[in-house]
Amino acid sequence: MEWRFALRYLTSRKSHSVINIIATVSLVAVVVPVAAMVILLSVFNGFEALVRDLYKVVDADIEITAERGIPLEDAKLQSDIAAVEGVEALSFVVERQAMLSYRDNRVAVTLRGVDTNYRKVVPIDEHIAIGNADVEWGDFDRLLVGEGVTYELGLYSMVAGDVEVFSLGGGSIGSLLPVVAMNRERMDVCGSFVIDQQHASSFALTSLRAAQRIFNRERADKVLVKVAEGASHRNVASSLSNCLDEGYEVTLREDKNEGFYAIMRYEKWAIFFVSLLVLIIASLSIIGTVIMLILEKRDEERTLLAIGADKGFIRGIFVREGLLLSGVGGAIGLLLGVAVTLAQQHFGFVKMPNGNFLVENYPVELQTGDLVVIFVVFVAVALAVSTLATSTMIKREKR
Repeated sequence: MEWRFALRYLTSRKSHSVINIIATVSLVAVVVPVAAMVILLSVFNGFEALVRDLYKVVDADIEITAERGIPLEDAKLQSDIAAVEGVEALSFVVERQAMLSYRDNRVAVTLRGVDTNYRKVVPIDEHIAIGNADVEWGDFDRLLVGEGVTYELGLYSMVAGDVEVFSLGGGSIGSLLPVVAMNRERMDVCGSFVIDQQHASSFALTSLRAAQRIFNRERADKVLVKVAEGASHRNVASSLSNCLDEGYEVTLREDKNEGFYAIMRYEKWAIFFVSLLVLIIASLSIIGTVIMLILEKRDEERTLLAIGADKGFIRGIFVREGLLLSGVGGAIGLLLGVAVTLAQQHFGFVKMPNGNFLVENYPVELQTGDLVVIFVVFVAVALAVSTLATSTMIKREKR
């Protein structure tokens, strides 16, 4: 019954035009922060998804490491890993620090030696800028380097010449000529890739056999595992931990970069609470609207009291009146925020500044969970504001 009265009061014509103006202002004051919350959270989701995609180029879904290294020739180990449900592919790699030199330019990199299955595990082909990812070409071993590395080395063409690769390789270092203890190889560059600035300037790939020679390694440093689509990464990691012997460590990509992801989540919810504060302040305008409606309907209130209604019934009507007014504004704000986000997601109206980023358009990603949180919080704020306004006004009228 209270809802019927509240809806009638909201849609009925007001005797004073100022009430309509105040109600419209209150509506807009609610629409804007709700839409802003949807858009801001979607932008943070978009950047987080972008970062996760970039890390996929460097880190596999799951990494398996061992203190003494992982034997490459262990067929049982390979079959045990491949037999775990949810494992789609696996790759053995050797990864150490090295120095690349071309003419008078040198740059320190993390050099990863990869086998022929690597491209099934890590989607490096999707980020090739020039050339290709064929680090093993027949009997020839080649380098795939980050775009930043090509600039630092002065490799303005993939056919510019051989690049020297230096590594200590575990040898002893002479006091006078330490370079003598380094392993050295010359390699052609097969291509370059584009990812985030950090890895593009300090990361390179070569073949597994070349890395074994350069670093004097007979064992792999880690096994990279790709999880099948639809399978739970955490469940697969747990199954791998159970099937492997002691001494092996299984690490998820999310856990490996947990600190970075945590910072992004904290930033996202910090922005959410700042937006929530703006929403609370904006929702206070509902108080003025509800008070004006109570004054507007004073005669009808007396009539309802005369026919048997109590103060609780009257209070319920105006609390619901405030909820309806807030609900209309919140619904419009949610729809506007979702529309803007989907438009940006599909058409990319807003571009990244200066064109110095990996993506052309501002990344956004709409998540249902965010909409649910915004809706629940908004309803709580609207209920609190409407209850406060109604209770305060009715108490004053009692006096």
